[in-house]
Amino acid sequence: MLIPFLKITVKKILSNHFLISEYLVICILTFIALPYAVADSQNIEALSVVEKDITDVFVRADGSDDETIERQVLIRSQLAVDTSSQVDIPYLNNFQTIKVIEAYTITPEGKKIFVGKDAIRTVDGDSSDGKSQFSDVKHRIIIFPNVSPGSKTYYKAVISTSKPLFPGHYFVRYWFGPGTQWQNSEINLSHDPKIPLQVDARGVNGGKIAMGPNGEVRYRFSYQSNGIQLSEPNQIADSDFAPHVYISSFKDQLDMARAYELRAKDKYQVTPEVQKLADQITSGISDPKEQAKALYFWVSKEIRYVAIFLGAGGVVPHSANTIIKNRYGDCKDKTTLLIALLNAKGIAASTAEINLGNSYELPKLAVLGPFNHVITYIPAWDIYVDPTAERAPFGVLPLNEMDKPTVLTGLGKIGRTQKPLADENTVSTNVELIIANDGGIKGQSHTVYSGAEDISARYAYEGADSTYGKHFVRDNLINARLSGTGIYKLSSADDLSIPYSVDTEFDVDPVTNFPGLGAISPPMGLAPAELSKLAYNKPPQRVTKPVVCRSRSVFETLVIRFPDDVKIFMIPEGVLYRQAGIEFSSSYSRHGNEIKIKRKMKVQHPSMICDVQDIENWKRFISILQRDLRGQIFYE
Repeated sequence: MLIPFLKITVKKILSNHFLISEYLVICILTFIALPYAVADSQNIEALSVVEKDITDVFVRADGSDDETIERQVLIRSQLAVDTSSQVDIPYLNNFQTIKVIEAYTITPEGKKIFVGKDAIRTVDGDSSDGKSQFSDVKHRIIIFPNVSPGSKTYYKAVISTSKPLFPGHYFVRYWFGPGTQWQNSEINLSHDPKIPLQVDARGVNGGKIAMGPNGEVRYRFSYQSNGIQLSEPNQIADSDFAPHVYISSFKDQLDMARAYELRAKDKYQVTPEVQKLADQITSGISDPKEQAKALYFWVSKEIRYVAIFLGAGGVVPHSANTIIKNRYGDCKDKTTLLIALLNAKGIAASTAEINLGNSYELPKLAVLGPFNHVITYIPAWDIYVDPTAERAPFGVLPLNEMDKPTVLTGLGKIGRTQKPLADENTVSTNVELIIANDGGIKGQSHTVYSGAEDISARYAYEGADSTYGKHFVRDNLINARLSGTGIYKLSSADDLSIPYSVDTEFDVDPVTNFPGLGAISPPMGLAPAELSKLAYNKPPQRVTKPVVCRSRSVFETLVIRFPDDVKIFMIPEGVLYRQAGIEFSSSYSRHGNEIKIKRKMKVQHPSMICDVQDIENWKRFISILQRDLRGQIFYE
């Protein structure tokens, strides 16, 4: 896993947007169901303003550097006081030193109040997300005094990097997040001509300037923005479209891949220990693909994920022997061990660098961002597997790893993970409802998942059949605007040999009046109501940025049995909709006092990114889906 040595020059100013230069970013294990909804985005007045943001960088011939940061922020609102009253600068203790030159608060009256020595603190890296980690990441915290609306905070600091992660190389990326107002921002780069740096700038002013007094190659860039732009839920990463300055000494992405492979390739050698373990795991299995599957399952289950940020551990995995001995490792380690085990059985494999977030862009220059994770590519079957995704079946990736550019370090190639196919990522639910004479409903459901939907469900329902189950039932009934009781029966989340399934039994209170004249839109009870979730997660009127979307199929069948003495005199008509990659059909049939409803939705997008027109197409479909879900069965 590519893990964090975050050389952050501007920490969080507002929201989650910041100007960031990074060496490494953390391998984050998240598996998220991607919704369709987005929020309106518009330029609004910022709660705080970065009035001065000056970054001066000098890069030496060996790739080491000194970076001077000077930053002044105006706090406009009480809402921004907490986020702006301190600065957190992470650094890697074995590679960097940091010195705060000065720091102070300027009161609304113009008085400077300097930060005391005891208010500039060094703390160890935090693992507040609960993941196990070994880290020598430290944080220099500056706590500003007397901060209130109208105040300004100022600091100047120097971060010196004595040892580059890749010997002889330098790389960094700066980007200007739209959630921060940048009144005056500058990046000044100066470097020894012996290190061949390339620069890629987008949406900023400036470029190369006159050489320095000692022949240094120099660049100057500036950026300003008026107001801020709100994030739109599920939009692509800001870094994919935000103004930026990327700097790298690598010729291209494959040049960095070669540098990674040079330091990593001896780690997955087939040692006697590796060969012995591979033979044990695959004992009795002769088919190569089945052997690969067994090895993948073993690494996924038996090697515990532990983030390791020690020394060069950000880019150099441990040896396969060490991982076998320790029984833990980060994503680089788990991939390294899997490659070694596969090689022991004559199956070629490569490390694949990938982004786990909403970034789908491959930068022109070789900087580690947006890559923040590594998985395994097996060319024999053209498949990717992620041994850190413990609940992912062999050859299936979580949604947030699909349709992403990859760098295949062992093959020296650029790749891309598979696009999601609606026929492979499915949710199929059958619900049976029996309505009592008083209107109470007794029901049961059975749902089966496949593909990426299978992975998401294994995490989403974790604990639903435990002592926490009562809370899970209550919360889901409330979300469905129902009251009652029920239980979940889940298949094993760890048994990846069979599709994941969810069974429910429930009793819910009446949703319409019985006896007498009335109408009912049949509820789903505790069943996963995927179509209802989509229908009422309505997109906003105005969308400005591409969003992450998913291709999937949803099948729902409901059978409702009414009391014998109830007369049913009207059922809804079915729907057939096909447009812009969206197919939906519904049908209603009656057999005596039993009504059967079938709904099928298939959404196939060309990629994981949807543009504004795609969202407009989705809005049109949502109105059709909502109308169908509002359909009622009339009775007396």
